[in-house]
Amino acid sequence: MTTRAKSGIFKPKAFFHAKDLNIAKPSSPQEALTHPSWKQAMDDEYKALLLNKTWTLVPYSSTYNIVGNKWVYKLKRNSYGSIHRYKARLVAKGFHQTPGVDYFETFSPVVKTSTIRIILTLAISKGWNIRQLDINSAFLNGKLQESVYMEQPEGYIDASKPHLCANLTKPSMV
Repeated sequence: MTTRAKSGIFKPKAFFHAKDLNIAKPSSPQEALTHPSWKQAMDDEYKALLLNKTWTLVPYSSTYNIVGNKWVYKLKRNSYGSIHRYKARLVAKGFHQTPGVDYFETFSPVVKTSTIRIILTLAISKGWNIRQLDINSAFLNGKLQESVYMEQPEGYIDASKPHLCANLTKPSMV
């Protein structure tokens, strides 16, 4: 039997930088805003949400079921274990909504592994080129049918309109 080692094929050793191992995800937006890399990640996410017109600011009403939001932080690492990028995502706390009152159905598009295998098999048999594509904020293309109201994101409250809430127009955060 011929092994990879006998054939001269070796897996490269992953070297971690000691400074990368000690980096922890922030526990609050205030903590994240003090770290330049996490602040940049939050700024990028916030700018993408504004650019895609994810919400409009509207006056509060007692009839609104206003949900909160939360910043979720993740470190993206490359194959060697060092930090590739810092990622921050703003998500609405949709679990505060009531089924049948605030929403009527949920939908999350997913792809089965068998479908991916069939597509790859077809591509190989036809000699097609295979490429990977990652689209930032691809989920911002849909429209919401229901009215969803959310507090303004912590750390990014509009100083000229702090008394307003966000009426979500895109399903990115629900």
